Amino acid sequence: MAKSGKKSFLFDPKSVDNIEKYIHFAQKKCKSSGLKIRISYTFDSGLNLNVTGPNDKINLFEHQMRAFIDELEM
Repeated sequence: MAKSGKKSFLFDPKSVDNIEKYIHFAQKKCKSSGLKIRISYTFDSGLNLNVTGPNDKINLFEHQMRAFIDELEM
């Protein structure tokens, strides 16, 4: 069984329109992989995602999220 953990991700969207897309993608990925997510956004620091669950799934989520953001920001 994989170890459980917590990880925080901080993203600074370049466009306000993309914030909703980030949140929707993160919620969808967490729901399908069994992770729990807490989302907060402040103008100063950006979008903060706190993810808890098995470490291997958290790492996979991080790579998927970063690939999605890179594709969206192009």
